[in-house]
Amino acid sequence: MARTLTALPPDEPRPRGGKRDRILDAAIVVFARKGFHGARVSDIATEAEIAYGLVYHYFKNKDEILTTIFEERWSGFLESVEAIGRGPGTVRNQLVSIATLILNAFRLRPEWVKVLVLEIQRTSRFAEPAQQKAVRRLFEVFESVLRGGQDRGELRTDMDARVGSALFLGAIELMITSLVIGVAEAPEDDAGQRAYYLEAAHQIVDIFLRGTAEEGRA
Repeated sequence: MARTLTALPPDEPRPRGGKRDRILDAAIVVFARKGFHGARVSDIATEAEIAYGLVYHYFKNKDEILTTIFEERWSGFLESVEAIGRGPGTVRNQLVSIATLILNAFRLRPEWVKVLVLEIQRTSRFAEPAQQKAVRRLFEVFESVLRGGQDRGELRTDMDARVGSALFLGAIELMITSLVIGVAEAPEDDAGQRAYYLEAAHQIVDIFLRGTAEEGRA
């Protein structure tokens, strides 16, 4: 069944200017294409169409570039998720809105999402306390949404909200991973992609809330 698309965010990311932002945007593309360990600073400079030495004017090394990508791009993403979590609506509506936000971010900026979801977690930088704290905030948002659903009688009270938040985030992450490695494929046209990702968000939430067994069969 087709879903309405009113929950989707704007089609284009906010424009960013200046050489520093060009370096960050170029690094996202290069890290997504070659992986963090396979990328070189010279690759980033070439992608950004700037002189090699200019990269070092803004960043000490590619580790600092990756850390900056996480700190700046993750914080903006997290603010959007937190706004949905604080807003009105049923737990189903909140979860669908958040899942749609994340999946649609992949539609608009697949390199950005791939670096945040896959590359950062594979590096030692992810072990740093500041990054762990930032990611923990995302789990706490989902935990809060689920606890709100429990308080309103929408969800079973014997569910551990922390376990539930991990399961839900894991489902979204694996959905993105399946798209990155080609297990799942979205349509090529824009309208088809919009509908696909919105439907995927609804499917994830439906399965999370209701399970997969036919009623009375499990």
